[in-house]
Amino acid sequence: MNNKEIKTRRMLSYFIRSAQEIMKEEGISGITLRKVADGAGYNTATIYNYFDDLDHVILFASLKYLQIYNQELDLQLKGSRSAKDTFFISWDTFCKISFQYPEAFHQIFFTRHSSDLDLICKQYYDIFPEEQAASSSSLYPIISDYRLLTRNYLVLEPLLKENGQTTANIDLMNELIVSAYQHLLSDCLSAKSAAKDSLQQYTDRMLQYLTFILHLNTGP
Repeated sequence: MNNKEIKTRRMLSYFIRSAQEIMKEEGISGITLRKVADGAGYNTATIYNYFDDLDHVILFASLKYLQIYNQELDLQLKGSRSAKDTFFISWDTFCKISFQYPEAFHQIFFTRHSSDLDLICKQYYDIFPEEQAASSSSLYPIISDYRLLTRNYLVLEPLLKENGQTTANIDLMNELIVSAYQHLLSDCLSAKSAAKDSLQQYTDRMLQYLTFILHLNTGP
């Protein structure tokens, strides 16, 4: 890396860590550009040299929560014995973590900067490589792609083949599954003070959606 690249990574890390600290203490709603700048020891104008806007900063900061999911998924999948196990364990784990932190996961996957998620994640893990899944992990093909449609496809296709089901409708199924998840996440997000039992209800509902969609796929 040249000096400019080194400086850019260093500055990004200052602002991201500052935003993550605010998020931890006050939640996403407490993050402002002024607070992020103050926490990093710079003025607000400097942030615009590295980020487009506040949402851009928050998305970077929210990526910390993907590590929580990846670690938990690695633990839960140790008991997987089939493609069906992998599919449902992956979604069960993803739901339990994301419904616990709905603002962060909504910011990652469903905001206007989400279209640049691959590039943003590359930048983030260049700065914080310790948070990235090891390439030797059996999960690496799944969690190294940051688009929900792709991640789901990688666990859905083996399940359909294991069940002897057609894959002709896999793209439509994939879109339905991700849309169902987005609906539940938005609902969870609107109920900010949801109790733990309510969070489990969101997870249970998503698993019901998954089962229903899979059962629809019985055509030729």
